[in-house]
Amino acid sequence: MEIDNVPTFTLDLVAITLGALALGMLVETLSPLRSQQSFFSRWLNNGSLALISYLAAYGATTLLAVSLLTQYSPPRIEWIASLPLWLNIALALASFEFMRYWLHRAMHQVPFLWRLHHVHHSDAEVDVSTAFRHHPFEGLVSILPLLPLSFLFNNAIEALLLYRAWDLVMTVFTHVNVGIPQPLERWLLRVVVTPNFHRTHHFSDKQFTDSNYGATVPWFDFMFKTYRKTTADQQRSLALGLGLCEADSIRLDKLLLAPLKTQRKND
Repeated sequence: MEIDNVPTFTLDLVAITLGALALGMLVETLSPLRSQQSFFSRWLNNGSLALISYLAAYGATTLLAVSLLTQYSPPRIEWIASLPLWLNIALALASFEFMRYWLHRAMHQVPFLWRLHHVHHSDAEVDVSTAFRHHPFEGLVSILPLLPLSFLFNNAIEALLLYRAWDLVMTVFTHVNVGIPQPLERWLLRVVVTPNFHRTHHFSDKQFTDSNYGATVPWFDFMFKTYRKTTADQQRSLALGLGLCEADSIRLDKLLLAPLKTQRKND
């Protein structure tokens, strides 16, 4: 498989994201796991924050990439370029997921990074609108550790773009407000992050918040013993978010200014 027109495929990622969001919204509307309250205001503010964050991250990435490439041309790594596509995809998946696992753990353990990341966790009703709810500065900070990998796999651009498509779909899937039957859940959890796995990460209780860090695969949580299992009853009943007031957890202006404030009632 070859991707001859990279700009076109990059634009297709937007269509993939919108399609995943539409499907996720339909599924969780037809069969929600948890009841929701402030649906329209949450979606409006989460969507607005996601758009601002995307534009900021995309603009910064473009400027940085152009600046680096005009001054420094990364060497072509022949052994990566010569590998079969399936192996490059596997390498990209393992490399990016490993890096993102540790970056996510740092977001929870380094106070400055938590001030940015807590905006994602402050949502008290997790659904697909939460998937891209990140503070703009978090997106900018998160880009930097991943840039070396991006340049490395620039020699295998098809693998890089296909991983990005996979990541976008999984970002929506892991936040969808639905329950998965236990037999299917057990099977899926061997290979991918499930909504139950990631919803646990959004529980208010800190022992759960600081667990289940995997972005699209759970392997490193199993490996480094940060996986926390929850029951079906807990999935339906445990509180989500950080216990903030409704205005602080929903309003766009509050979300943008949130890193300047205290993030948890028990901090």
